[in-house]
Amino acid sequence: MNNLVVRAASGLVFAIIMIGGILWTPFTFMGVMLLILGGSVREYFIITSSKRESGSRFSGNGLIAFLFVFTFLFSYLLLSPPVRALPSGSNLLSLLFQAVMMQRDADISYTALFPMLLFSLFIIELFTGHENPFANLGWNVLAAVWILLPLMLTTKLFFEQGGIFLIAVFCIIWFYDSACYVSGSLFGKHPMFARISPKKTWEGLAGGVVLTLVAAYFLPLVPWLNMLHRAEWIVLAAVIIFAATFGDLVESLLKRSLNIKDSGNIMPGHGGFLDRFDAYFLAVPFVVFIMWVFTQVRGLQLLMDFVG
Repeated sequence: MNNLVVRAASGLVFAIIMIGGILWTPFTFMGVMLLILGGSVREYFIITSSKRESGSRFSGNGLIAFLFVFTFLFSYLLLSPPVRALPSGSNLLSLLFQAVMMQRDADISYTALFPMLLFSLFIIELFTGHENPFANLGWNVLAAVWILLPLMLTTKLFFEQGGIFLIAVFCIIWFYDSACYVSGSLFGKHPMFARISPKKTWEGLAGGVVLTLVAAYFLPLVPWLNMLHRAEWIVLAAVIIFAATFGDLVESLLKRSLNIKDSGNIMPGHGGFLDRFDAYFLAVPFVVFIMWVFTQVRGLQLLMDFVG
């Protein structure tokens, strides 16, 4: 019971910080994402240190973290709306910056910027002198794909769908996680993957799925969540449930392979950044894809209505 109270209290504080940061301004959103990026990467480097070779100062974790932050900030600039016209008295450098930023191509974040980062990790490894360079490279690439890329996609969701929609995605994941936890605590008997995570049960999964889909059914009743129809919210929740379930299991597999219980202790009752965002990191690409599908379906419906 005490553990449940601690878990609920720390979860409430976490939710307030997340919701406030995302909804306040685009700059506080950026700050929250940088906090998640920095905290997650730091934890990742710590828990995987026994599997990685220490490199030179040039190729150390600090350089990798810097590249991740730089890539995220550059992606943020590419994905954010164009800046407003500057006052007539602005200097030449400001005007030049505005002209360049007005010609942005948001898709370049994924078609060029992120691949450039990955290939930079290859180049860096040439200078390390590691005996097993591709083992280190694999861990660094995993960090980029698992942590950085989902946060870049989060920025895309934020600017295309809005902060309210992003909060709704987080709330679906949090609700599903809590529903699984409560259902598993009350009725759990049969482990899903005893080898990976013996505390996760089929009963907990079933309870989480049913309760989350029921909650998604009522989401359109919330005035700010009318951007999707009821059927779309249910489909989106089902996709999130699928991805979040495996995201949690994948992180459990990582912790099992590293022989650790939690990735960190930033949140009492929840663990670290990776423990808190493992489901979200895997879910966000699926969310971006399903929103694209919804857009295509709506376009086809409009075309059919026009033709009919």
